[in-house]
Amino acid sequence: KTQNSKMASVGRSLFVFLCLLSSEVFVTPEILGELPDDWPPKDEKFKFEADGLYSEDFDLEIGKGLKTFERQLDDVFTCRLAYEIPKGETETWRFTLNTAVDKSSYSCFAERPGPTSSELNFKQFKLSMIGVKEMGYGEAYGDPSKALPEEEYSVDKSKMEVSSKRGKFKGHLSRLVALAIPHEPHTEL
Repeated sequence: KTQNSKMASVGRSLFVFLCLLSSEVFVTPEILGELPDDWPPKDEKFKFEADGLYSEDFDLEIGKGLKTFERQLDDVFTCRLAYEIPKGETETWRFTLNTAVDKSSYSCFAERPGPTSSELNFKQFKLSMIGVKEMGYGEAYGDPSKALPEEEYSVDKSKMEVSSKRGKFKGHLSRLVALAIPHEPHTEL
């Protein structure tokens, strides 16, 4: 698991790097003449869309009460992150949804990008997958490459969610991962 987690993290990091690099490579002098002086915008969040892939940075909301962030892929699959962080400084997280080329599975990642550490103390969390037939895998990480102890979170495949265990979760979270199998497409006979 640890080696696969590291490889997945390296793969995602390489993907983001290549996306950023490709945006630089294709900027020609002709295009630069048409861009505003303040380009690229300093306050815009990372966002990438392609066939079968969606990735976006977002700021965690701090304060009492449950907050949610969700996105949809292929007009079929929705991934929802519900969380509560009573106090602290906001930080940027990345939400990534993708599907296998043959549409045989969907995955969802909610994570703090990069190797940065965090002082945030989550009170609770839940990552839900909507519009899929069954959940095949789910995991929560305290450190980017180390899963939380099983006593701190649960994977409920019937509800298709990964969530913190009340009274057991210690508040440290860096990544949530879930993999699901879609419903069979309906075909006319």
